[in-house]
Order: sequence, then structure tokens, then C-alpha cells
Amino acid sequence: MRPRKICYFAITAGNWGGASRVLFTTLPQLDRSRFTPIVLLSGHGPGEADLDRMGIAYEIWGPLTEYRGPLNYLRAILRTCRWLRREGVELVHVNRANHWRAAEILAARLCRIPVVIHYHTVNLDHAPAARWYSAIAAVSGYVARHSDTQGVPTHVIHNSVDLARFTGGASMRETLGIAPEAVVVSFIGQIKQIKGVEDFIDMAGRVAGDHVRFLISGQCWGDTVEGSYTEEAFLALIAHDARIRYCGYVGQIEDIYRTSDIIVAPSCWQEPFGLVCIEAGVAGRPLVATRVGGIPEVIEDGVNGLLVEPGDVAALAEKVRLLVDDPALRESLGKQARSRVERDFTGKPVRTLEALYDSLLA
Repeated sequence: MRPRKICYFAITAGNWGGASRVLFTTLPQLDRSRFTPIVLLSGHGPGEADLDRMGIAYEIWGPLTEYRGPLNYLRAILRTCRWLRREGVELVHVNRANHWRAAEILAARLCRIPVVIHYHTVNLDHAPAARWYSAIAAVSGYVARHSDTQGVPTHVIHNSVDLARFTGGASMRETLGIAPEAVVVSFIGQIKQIKGVEDFIDMAGRVAGDHVRFLISGQCWGDTVEGSYTEEAFLALIAHDARIRYCGYVGQIEDIYRTSDIIVAPSCWQEPFGLVCIEAGVAGRPLVATRVGGIPEVIEDGVNGLLVEPGDVAALAEKVRLLVDDPALRESLGKQARSRVERDFTGKPVRTLEALYDSLLA
């Protein structure tokens, strides 16, 4: 039987956010004997090089077309219908929600092509386009339970991770001037208030010892993003403690995991899933995280990580001190984290997604 052709609307150019990372981790794991992917990018960007390396076809499509007058909307529908038919697309997978009335989604349904929409966050938009979806893929049970799915069949498909990438990585200790015997505690994520980065800084002040170092890696979005910081303002926040170092945005983020002994994810909002949970797991690093959103679906307290309540900086510091002082516990939790990721967050989510495709194509 010939492979079935799946069109992926990436929504980005492969250059921003967890949704892009999830898609570009999933694509190379697809069973190519059964499915042939083609990816539509929103513009030129790093996604092109990634797809070239994977040997996956792609085109630059542009952003999805919302209603801006009847003539333009009709043109977008006709353009999409012609393209889908010419390419022989049998299923459309849209890699993000929040589309009010996208012409491309309507075109797929007019062509009787099933549409899977991927909810990477809780969606409460009540968008008219929801009635055009055939199925929703939610990244966690939390997202599935708290989204307004408008009756569309919803399937929990957890995120997967690239084992090879996060098993690797090179230590940055020498470059950063960190001694081999130091215990490195790291925050990895966007530098935003909802990510709990100020709680991380507060926690660091409660963990004594010159042998403990703290790394913060992620992008400051400045005044353009609500709840973010300018780099200047953020550096001022950490200036009081010479043990804290801001590394900025690190493209080879696996190097930060390799450099670290402990990862901390102190999110203050309801994380839909928390990619840091499975990335740290692959790297074999113990994670201290807040009990929010989908994180407890990945981390079992005391088994493959440690959980605290959001905003409880005292408890956060206590758990970090425990790990700083107990190398054997760090190793044990790291091994359990790796084992859990290998079992549940590598190929398994992709096979679940393929089973959803099969059911819709049947």
C-alpha cells in the first residue's frame, strides 16, 4: 500500500516556541513507509535547513488566511483547494490552534480532507473554525480537560523528545569558568515572569555555598512581550549574587543540560506540558518543578523528579538543597527520569499520532 500524504501547516518558520520543537521532533520519527509528510512554513527560516536534513518536502506558504473581505477569502480557499488536490494530500495537520476562521482549514474540509488541530496550550477561543476540525491532538490531559473542544473528538498525545540530541551535548564549564567539583543548578526557558524566573533567583539566595553555581538560559523579550524583561533589567535582578550567571539564548541547549547537575522549572502558570521535563530526563538530570498544568503527567514526585507548589520558594530551596547535598539521590532521580522518557516520551507519542491518522483516513 502506498504511503498516505500528510500536509503539516507549521504556522512558523521553525524558529520559535515549543510547538515548533515538537513538530520538528515528530517529523523524522514518522513511519515513512506509511506516511509521506509535506510541510508548509510561514516564511523563510531555520525550518528549511532542518527539513532538508530530514529529507522532507516543504514549501513557503505564508500565514494562514483569516477573513479580510470576501474576494481575498475566496481566492485563499481556491488556492488551497487547488494545491491540496495537486499534491494529493489526504490529511491536514495544523500545528497550532487559535485560528478564528482560517481559509486553509475550510478549504481542506470542502475537499473532504480530515483536519487534525494540535493544541499545545489550553484553548478557550470558541472559534468558528473548530467545527471544521476532525480531531484535536492535545499535548496533555490537562490541556484536553481545560480546553473548549466544542465537541470535537480530543486525543491526548504527549510530546516526544530527540534522544540523540539531549543525550549528547558538550559541557560549558571550562568556558564559563565553573570548577568540575561545583554543583550547577540551572533554569532553562523563556525569561518571563510566568516561568517563575524570579522565584529561581530568590531560591538561589536561600541555597548557601560557594560551591553552588546557578545558570539561567533563555531569551529576554524586552518590553515587546508582557511579563518579560529587557536584558539590562534582568541583569540588574541577578547582580546581587555573583554565583548566578545569565547565559542568554543558547541554541545548543543540550550543552546547558550537560553542564548542569540539577534543573529547576519553577513555573507560576499552568504549563501545558513542560518540554524541560523530558529534555532534562533524557540528559539524566534530576528536575525540581512546580506542580502545575501537565507537569505531574510527566514527573512523579520522589520517583523521577521532585515537585513543589507554585510560588513556594522555601520548599523549592529545600528540594534544591537536598539534591545539592546528595549526589546519590541526584543520580537515582536522573536514571529514573531517563527511563521514564525512554518508555513514554520518545516513539510512543508518535505511534499514537499515527494511529489517530489511521482512524481518520479509514
